Amino acid sequence: MDIGYINFGREEKENLYKVLQSIRDHHAIDELGIGRIRDAFSNKMFPGMSTLHNRAKYFAVLPALYYTAERGHYKNVGEVRQRIINLEIKLTRQLMNGSPHEEQWGITGSTMIDQAERSPSRYVKYDPSYIYLGGLITYGMVKTNGNIYQLIFERSQNTENYPKRLLKQKEEENEADADELTGNRQLFDTGGLAYDFDGKTGISIALNKVEATYIKKKIITSENSKDSLLAYLLKHDIPIVKEYQELHKVWNELPEVHRLTYVLSARFSRFIYLLRIFYNYLYAQKTGNSEGANEQQDAYFNYVNIHKDDFNVEHMAEILKYVDADVNDMSVKRFCMETMKCVESNDLKALGILIEKREKEMKGATRAKLTNWSKYQGKPHVDAFFLNYRWNLVYSMINEIKKGLNHGQ
Repeated sequence: MDIGYINFGREEKENLYKVLQSIRDHHAIDELGIGRIRDAFSNKMFPGMSTLHNRAKYFAVLPALYYTAERGHYKNVGEVRQRIINLEIKLTRQLMNGSPHEEQWGITGSTMIDQAERSPSRYVKYDPSYIYLGGLITYGMVKTNGNIYQLIFERSQNTENYPKRLLKQKEEENEADADELTGNRQLFDTGGLAYDFDGKTGISIALNKVEATYIKKKIITSENSKDSLLAYLLKHDIPIVKEYQELHKVWNELPEVHRLTYVLSARFSRFIYLLRIFYNYLYAQKTGNSEGANEQQDAYFNYVNIHKDDFNVEHMAEILKYVDADVNDMSVKRFCMETMKCVESNDLKALGILIEKREKEMKGATRAKLTNWSKYQGKPHVDAFFLNYRWNLVYSMINEIKKGLNHGQ
């Protein structure tokens, strides 16, 4: 019988909350407060992916790094965390040593590695564990939702009195099948991958065939991701393009369940793009930029005409029904439905009132730009943008994995 760890303390809950936050989209501008609907679509299609992620390599190497840390002996949890930070600093240097300069993008901590090697406290605030742990848990590479530092500490205490002959035998076996160790479930699935974290030996940031195969297998077999669009794209030779809104041109053959998710998400993205155009119209109007206001108003009407079939209450009801189980925030659902009614009926006055009110609710009376417009006169606002549901990252990750599968050693 497998025995696992369950942690319900405050520290563990806060740690798990950070992990879950790390797999959500992050964007500097969200005056409309639609993040929960955006995240519901993102998590359905691309579970485990985060806009904080950069390179697929970390999904291969971090489980092995944790397994290395697990075999140490520690006096307290703080020592475990420091050990992992030290290993991550060594990994950063090794990834830089093993990768040509043009391939070093996305290596966490690369810009401050010299300082970190002299003083680990100067390493990045968001280290690889913080950034990638959510995905590692989602794909079953890390088999806990708790505090990994605490769990590694507990495991190190268990192994101290374990018969050395049996422990040595266990270390020589393949850990990928989650065999038991000292009566407890294996915490880390390394896929049989092993690295020497010596801070010198080069490790390529590009995936080799074994690493790419391991990551693909975990994504397409994990209970949390095996039925996702991400898993489907990895299992099949489906064409992809860089722009999310253009995927409809190459995704006509998707299974209905995935096609429906994409169609509804793209439709929602177009609607939010429209609202952002109108927000910019209000912003320009209030800050005295009449020329900008006219341009945004024209852009609004042009976009409504191009996509008029999308902008109706029936379609919004379908979107909200689809994400209903994953979005508990009634205010965002109400906002989307009420603004859609205004767009469909061309009630621009009511639409402006709803958008201004929503921004005030989201940012507070003192930070809302439309409420405090006098502070922003002469300052341009961010152009309207589409929701892409982490697609930029997914596009990059899929290409990295496929490249590793096709050309790796």
